[in-house]
Amino acid sequence: MNRLAIYRIAFLAALFALCLTATVPPAHAATIGNTTEVALTGTVSCARCQGIQPTHKGYTPYSWALYSVSQGDDIVLVVQGTAYRLQGDKNQILKFMGDKVRVTGRLEGSTLAVEGIGRASKGE
Repeated sequence: MNRLAIYRIAFLAALFALCLTATVPPAHAATIGNTTEVALTGTVSCARCQGIQPTHKGYTPYSWALYSVSQGDDIVLVVQGTAYRLQGDKNQILKFMGDKVRVTGRLEGSTLAVEGIGRASKGE
């Protein structure tokens, strides 16, 4: 086989894989109207830091995130580089600031209405 044929086969295989992933719904998701029931595992953070807690003089990463939220920043769940704005009981969500958690709820766009939150198991 020549190089051109190999490139064409590789291109078609990649295109097929891309089309296949676009048609398969994500695991643990069910669509209801505009919202999707999801279960996501990620890190709770403030929107400004998005999982990368900088060191600020006089603050721990946890206290800085709490300060940022008190100044109006959103609380987010960072999942593999994507941030989802969390809505729900702030006091309950803030208990998990900086922790890896599993969140269940309704996802609409990039906003996740939290129905349940808890620490992620070691395998997640």
